[in-house]
Amino acid sequence: MLKAPLTLKPPQFAAMAGATGRTLFTFTLSSSSSYSPFTRFLAKRVPLRKPLPLLPRFRPLCSVAAAPETADAKHSLLLERLRARHLRDAARIAPEPRKKARGAAVAEAEKERAKKEKKVVASFEGLGVSEEVMAAVSEMGIDVPTEIQGIGIPAVLEEKSVVLGSHTGSGKTLAYLLPLVQLLRRDEQLNGILLKPRRPRAVVLCPTRELSEQVFRVAKSISHHARFRCTMVSGGGRIRPQEDSLNNPIDMVVGTPGRVLQHIEEGNMVYGDIKYLVLDEADTMFDRGFGPEIRKFLGPLKNRASKPDGLGFQTILVTATMTKAVQKLIDEEFQGIVHLRTSTLHKKISSARHDFIRLSGSENKLEALVQVLEPSLAKGNRVMVFCNTLDSSRAVDHFLGENQISTVNYHGEVPAEQRVENLRKFKSDGDDCPTLVCSDLAARGLDLDVDHVVMFDFPLNSVELLVWVQKGR
Repeated sequence: MLKAPLTLKPPQFAAMAGATGRTLFTFTLSSSSSYSPFTRFLAKRVPLRKPLPLLPRFRPLCSVAAAPETADAKHSLLLERLRARHLRDAARIAPEPRKKARGAAVAEAEKERAKKEKKVVASFEGLGVSEEVMAAVSEMGIDVPTEIQGIGIPAVLEEKSVVLGSHTGSGKTLAYLLPLVQLLRRDEQLNGILLKPRRPRAVVLCPTRELSEQVFRVAKSISHHARFRCTMVSGGGRIRPQEDSLNNPIDMVVGTPGRVLQHIEEGNMVYGDIKYLVLDEADTMFDRGFGPEIRKFLGPLKNRASKPDGLGFQTILVTATMTKAVQKLIDEEFQGIVHLRTSTLHKKISSARHDFIRLSGSENKLEALVQVLEPSLAKGNRVMVFCNTLDSSRAVDHFLGENQISTVNYHGEVPAEQRVENLRKFKSDGDDCPTLVCSDLAARGLDLDVDHVVMFDFPLNSVELLVWVQKGR
């Protein structure tokens, strides 16, 4: 039995690889007990004892001296044994027609899913949106719902607990806010519910103050047409003004988990009437240490719902990415929740162009960054520079400043109020728009209009890569 993969590499090829740092040719045959269709095909179809003839017009890269006859005999014997093993294992595997049938079933399922995606309603009225909510949509200048809005709005209106998964900038905020406001208004009309101080009926939790403010602004714009009251309580803001806002009759609270829990503990807000809960950027909150705070907030709601006459609650989770680990956490925490995903989830933006710049060890990475930024900024582009660490962000910010390139910072060490101000400067329409030097914190949830994304440090994982790239949509 082979203990390691068999690698065929001509001696002279190996010598050339060592000299240049690149391997010209390698072929690896795995010794695993499970074999791919290709290796089975190779075992059945390719006569291993006979050398393959050279293709017409093929010129070998180099000549390889023939090995002694004894080595060829041993090699042929080894390949013959591998061939026999492949044939034995292939006999144990189900026949090919059954595989084709499974493949056809998968293809048919994909076709059905594609048909469902095409059936997404092309108007908000067709989704069941009420007239007063439609007035808010019209004022925003939106005519056609996006894919996530087309599948999310009807599900939320049916009071299902759902996970809405779609790429950054696809309209997920409206996908849950529009039906949520409509449900609040419907409850008022059907049950005669009155607004009460400190007793919101809907709570939206966000991982950052900036995302909370963004969601709050959208909610306020809807409230101009569909009458409901919304307030924001988030970390970084003063407690007293938030207490005063909670003392007024309210329908919805938008905020960060820590600050919302603080107000509950201090008696400024109570659970009693909460019927709708939204976790925006749920993957970030479960992946970045918010899990204990989320569970602490959910505890009283679950206890209330478990009682025979207790009020249940609807949960809406919103995400731009979904790893297997986070999905497992969500399915354990919210049993029976329905996952709704668009065709664009975990896919790169097709219109984004990617350029990779390879630097040798002697080249300065910071100087190369300046060379990349200068022509882009000269065209008036809005540019973000992503870094993996705080030290890297500081180094980039300092070096760009020395080269007369205006910058603003956005990472966890920047105070919340300063981050808000930096984002305001970056979003400004003036000619002196600064370059945003940021960490992964800026990639989550923020609605930014960006022309050029520069990854000064390569993302640590595929999820970060996907989210960073989507900022250049």
